[in-house]
Amino acid sequence: MANFPSMENDSSSREVTDTAAVANGRVLIVEDDPEILEPLAYSLYKEGYTVLRAEDGLTACSVIGNEKPDLILLDIMLPNLDGWEVCKLLRQHPDKLVAGVPVIMLTALDSQHDKYRGLELGADAFIPKPYAIREVVLQTKNLLKRRQQTLELETRLKSVKTNEQQATDLHHLLFHELRNQLMILSGYTELLNGNPDSHLAQTCRDAIYTSSNYLQTLAEEVLLIRQVEIGELTLEMENFDIGHLIDDMLKLYSAPAKERCMELIQQTEIKQVVVSLNRTAIKIILSSLIDNCIKYGPNSQKIKVTFNRNVKGIELTVNDQGPGIPNEDLPHIFKAYFRSSKHQGSVKGTGLGLHAVSVLANAMGGHATVENMPGKGSCFRVHFPETSGEGIVYQGQ
Repeated sequence: MANFPSMENDSSSREVTDTAAVANGRVLIVEDDPEILEPLAYSLYKEGYTVLRAEDGLTACSVIGNEKPDLILLDIMLPNLDGWEVCKLLRQHPDKLVAGVPVIMLTALDSQHDKYRGLELGADAFIPKPYAIREVVLQTKNLLKRRQQTLELETRLKSVKTNEQQATDLHHLLFHELRNQLMILSGYTELLNGNPDSHLAQTCRDAIYTSSNYLQTLAEEVLLIRQVEIGELTLEMENFDIGHLIDDMLKLYSAPAKERCMELIQQTEIKQVVVSLNRTAIKIILSSLIDNCIKYGPNSQKIKVTFNRNVKGIELTVNDQGPGIPNEDLPHIFKAYFRSSKHQGSVKGTGLGLHAVSVLANAMGGHATVENMPGKGSCFRVHFPETSGEGIVYQGQ
């Protein structure tokens, strides 16, 4: 049985096109009679279609597999492989987009049995010879228009299903995180009530403070991401001292870092630096990066947060001394819900943190990258070009 192999430099198949013509679609004509093929090809070409041609069934299979036309005009009585078999093979193609290509059968066989057979094999229309070329052109236009509408509808449906699935995943994720944090808050509150003046009380207060801030950051993170992604929100820029904000975020994460004997360090080259960015977005970016370092890094490591300015713009960096990121994870590190298989089940997380970093950086005209240093840690960079009009730096007095 024949299949649809790729075709390279096949002289038995030619493409009729013109750079001045507007290609409304790619139409394959499968016809072994040049006196029928040529005027039909020319008429379709004049209508703005890119025309592919094949003079036998095997060549047609090659063209379909390699070129993936938008519509096929298929003669039945062909050498090597007849039109019935070509149509049958087409509808069995593993690529659903190829298998669904509209087929108009053009044939001298005009019995009802032949027509029914063509329709049973999946032909979309059946035009007996001799035919008016105008009729073939009109049928081609109608089927291609219908095909385009169907594909657009399928694309919209996929988009709706994707958005619905993302929303469902997000709700499950939020409820899971909310439940976990509420259990932590409840447990430490009970301990605090039973030991109001002990050393344990301070540990409880620190844990409650950390969980509360985590929930606040998570809520802000999810709200901003959703609004930015669906186009409901444009981040407004405001002037603020980024050095003070970095200090605040390091204080916020001092308790969980202390539990693991980690040291949080700010290495900002310029003190009292005012930037024009979105304060909440920068807070979420810093929170996500610092939290990521604490969760995945080794005990007793140093986490360095740096802000500096150079000729290319301004840059925020967060360095850790962890094991680095597996190379296979690097292309996916900023994708929503991505969790490395190395840490799944061992480290709790939503898979939204680094995605939030990327989305919010882009929304402010910047971009996020990561440099991997296996065995020595990783360095996350968030860069904002000053030439974009966003992220302009003003040095305080």
